[in-house]
Amino acid sequence: MPKTADSDISSLSEQAAKWAIYLSDNQVSNEQRADFEAWLAQDPRHPIAFEQVSNLWQSVIPRKRQSYAGIKSFVGIALLLARLYGLPLAEWLADERTGIGEVRRITLADGSRITLNSDNAADIAFDQQQRRIILQRGRLLTEVAPDSMQTPRPFVVENRDGQAKALGTRYIVEQKRHDSIVNVIESQVAVTSRARPGESITLQAGQSIRLDSQRLHQPEASTTFAASWVDARLVYQDAPLSQVISDLARYREGFLKINEEAGQLRFTGVLPADNPEAALSILQNALPIRIKQHSQWFVWIDSQS
Repeated sequence: MPKTADSDISSLSEQAAKWAIYLSDNQVSNEQRADFEAWLAQDPRHPIAFEQVSNLWQSVIPRKRQSYAGIKSFVGIALLLARLYGLPLAEWLADERTGIGEVRRITLADGSRITLNSDNAADIAFDQQQRRIILQRGRLLTEVAPDSMQTPRPFVVENRDGQAKALGTRYIVEQKRHDSIVNVIESQVAVTSRARPGESITLQAGQSIRLDSQRLHQPEASTTFAASWVDARLVYQDAPLSQVISDLARYREGFLKINEEAGQLRFTGVLPADNPEAALSILQNALPIRIKQHSQWFVWIDSQS
């Protein structure tokens, strides 16, 4: 198994599940066993996490069924538990949620529309003063309709890092792990950081901006394909493969991981968002990478060098 730093894996449960897959193989080498022992010694939490995963496996899969099918069942359960215990309550209780691979357009009470990407969660909070969407998770496209109220209410999408107030019609707000991105498709959007509520930057069509827990960054030119995911297409122009894999991961159940060297490769092309397996095949044919699939739940990508 590759020696992967903790920062490359999103949770201890993922690491433990990954090791469980490797160690279930009767062909485990002495070197792989040594790597596992080294991983256990890296952090006192590692043996605890692996023991919990192992106990879960023993409790849900009888010994006589610890076959390849059993491994897949186990990893699926581990994944489910990781989601259950790792997902904030606000996301589970959100007004609108989409599953893995689901993209859904919703017409709101005022005639505006939002399109939720795969694995999303959002709340809708309309009142007499404003039209507000709270993005709890993922990415959405807004298509803002004129308000019929006598005093038009502002339309705002807010999330963990700030808010984007519509001064026109179409824009995208995406919440990532450590920051957020606003892309303006049409008209203008005023973006405010939660960290500095007194500061606001107005974006024009074709501009994007990144905001995080500290500040608003400088506006940049956005890609012309920013909304392609709405039509189940992921379009890239010289994009790092790490970004491509991160995007694909939201459309696929399980763990999709890439090592640092392979992540630095660049990709230009179009991938089908509604068929992640076909997308992986396209990438493998286009780039010098190896894709190792350990059950349906875990896919590891590294370079051929």
